[in-house]
Amino acid sequence: MEYTIYELLFFLFFYSFLGWCIEVVYMAVRTGRFCNRGFLNLPLCLTYGIAMDLLLVVLPTLEGAYFLQMVVYLVITSVCAQMADEVSVRLTGRRLWENEKWSVYSGRAGGLFCSLLMSVIALVVLLLIHPVLFLLCQMLPKLVLKIMTLAVLILLLLDFSTILYTVKKSPLPEGVQSLSRELGEQKRSFGNWLSGHIWHRIQKAYPNLKAAEQGKEGQQEDYRFAKGLCLDKLIWIFFISALGGDFIETVYVKLTAGIWMSRSSVLYGTFSIVWGVGAALLTLLLHRLSDKEDRYIFLGGFFLGGTYEYMCSIFTEVFFGTTFWDYSDMAFNIGGRTNLLFCIFWGILSLVWVKICYPHISKWIERIPPVTGKILTWTCVALMACDIVISAMAMIRYVERSQGILAENAVDQFVDYQYPDSFIEWIWPNLRIEQP
Repeated sequence: MEYTIYELLFFLFFYSFLGWCIEVVYMAVRTGRFCNRGFLNLPLCLTYGIAMDLLLVVLPTLEGAYFLQMVVYLVITSVCAQMADEVSVRLTGRRLWENEKWSVYSGRAGGLFCSLLMSVIALVVLLLIHPVLFLLCQMLPKLVLKIMTLAVLILLLLDFSTILYTVKKSPLPEGVQSLSRELGEQKRSFGNWLSGHIWHRIQKAYPNLKAAEQGKEGQQEDYRFAKGLCLDKLIWIFFISALGGDFIETVYVKLTAGIWMSRSSVLYGTFSIVWGVGAALLTLLLHRLSDKEDRYIFLGGFFLGGTYEYMCSIFTEVFFGTTFWDYSDMAFNIGGRTNLLFCIFWGILSLVWVKICYPHISKWIERIPPVTGKILTWTCVALMACDIVISAMAMIRYVERSQGILAENAVDQFVDYQYPDSFIEWIWPNLRIEQP
């Protein structure tokens, strides 16, 4: 996939900002205060943006060479980090990150660990975030994209000039000095406001959060992450059940059909959305029956599970024109969308879930540190949202290609290049297209 210079600049600035945000959040969690991690006054860490742009340019030339791609991830991220260290030495005379515990630039094992971690983050970003970002980029008018990138580029050059002159102790023109002071003051004001606003909100919503984090005696039980049946817990239930459901289906197909088959609902990750959403809904609806006799839970799961599976089949057929499962050849089926046997399975699973699995999983979730839990929860939600959007785009184009509809714009071309029919059919081997 070839990108224009303006698109590469757009990606450079976005990923530089994203990297800045990641480092700021990391330091905020560690220190409890805002700390600008960028070398510039602007909220940008160029190391991340440069590394991502290099990966976008180099990786397409290694299509199919997966081992070399892994090496490229590691080499480019490590080299960019090392170059950032060298630039800091040249400009300031010292290493800006020399006291960091997991510094990439130290000779300790932490350096290798951090390099591997950066490579994994880059891989996740390219697979889940970049396709959505590319879609948003294509939605912008070309003129707006050029104006935005050129404006940020000019600010970046001015910002770098002020810092360069400052560290070299050279006299600055008054206009540049004023711009530097203004940018720096705005950055500190914005950062302090953002940090204060977030922590004020957290402390207001969770007044005992600090005590829970510090583990003060007598106050440890005042606040627990995802206490009770709340949104955070339902989100974790969704991810755990989606992962477990995919595993169960994969093993079931292997035992019954003798083959290993992908049962994932999304392109990236072994997650079954049907199982995840189903578990969250059943937990929400059947939680009140946890103290009732087993037959009530079984009947609730029997009818709710069957109805849910039926509605999911209708949803995929209406919105995507596809069918993921068809039980027409099984006895007592209802329109091929569900059947009596699987309704019984839903009832048994509901009983096992409510009585045995959920109480233990709930306690495990509540043991997660509060701040860590919040960050992990919404990071996973954001990544899953990107995964679902990408999967939907790929599925729509797969259907359109089967109907002979050619790519009409850059987005269609990008999806066709990234997600060809062979890849779609490997992820969703049971996918069937409904003929109009």
